[in-house]
Amino acid sequence: MDNVTKAYIAGFLDGDGSIMLQIKPRTTCRYKYRITSTICMYQRKDQEKGLKWIQCQLKLGYVSRRNDGMSEYRIDGHKRVIEVLKVLEPYLVFKKAQVKHILRAAKLLQKRNLTPKEFLLVCKLSDRISSFNHSVSRKNTSETVRRDFQKRKLLSP
Repeated sequence: MDNVTKAYIAGFLDGDGSIMLQIKPRTTCRYKYRITSTICMYQRKDQEKGLKWIQCQLKLGYVSRRNDGMSEYRIDGHKRVIEVLKVLEPYLVFKKAQVKHILRAAKLLQKRNLTPKEFLLVCKLSDRISSFNHSVSRKNTSETVRRDFQKRKLLSP
């Protein structure tokens, strides 16, 4: 992919995209929460062709139609998200701080056995990333996890 294409996609992500690090309850996980990474880009359904072009350039993810008249291009998974962000990072303007936080979280998540404090730090990075996005209120935040960890005696008060 040439630099002009990378810059165009980065600009699109800056304006019509989101970088997310989400905390999801999952009883089968060690700490009862799972951290997921996602890049999303949005466009009206009648402009979906542009999202498919971006998907073709990045060779990752999928395009789907939502019920609200919008189409969405998603890339899920820590490895794929980090791969894309490292390519686009030099060209991003508005989402540079989010990339910094998600790369820091990814470095921690590469460890096999995070301590409760390290896991909580990843959750705090998720909160910071979310603070930049225009989104509805989140159910699971670092505070939710912290209280749960204290209740289960994984952290001291």
